[in-house]
Amino acid sequence: AQATAVSLRLHLDPAGFTLEIQDDGRGLGGLDPKAAQTRNGLRNMRKRMEDIGGSFAMSSAPERGTVVRLTAPLPAGQS
Repeated sequence: AQATAVSLRLHLDPAGFTLEIQDDGRGLGGLDPKAAQTRNGLRNMRKRMEDIGGSFAMSSAPERGTVVRLTAPLPAGQS
């Protein structure tokens, strides 16, 4: 990815959380973001999040980095 920095952001609320991972790398290196969604690793992350009632999103721009967003519910009383 040729990133020089990565940031993590975690947002918690009583219903769930969102974890956002962002880098300043080269993006998907010319791979179309829609095509990237079909890659095994990304597909597996999406499936695992969906299995627990969450969601997976990714956006990328050439030379502007990539953002991965994982959102999942928390069981009642666990926040």
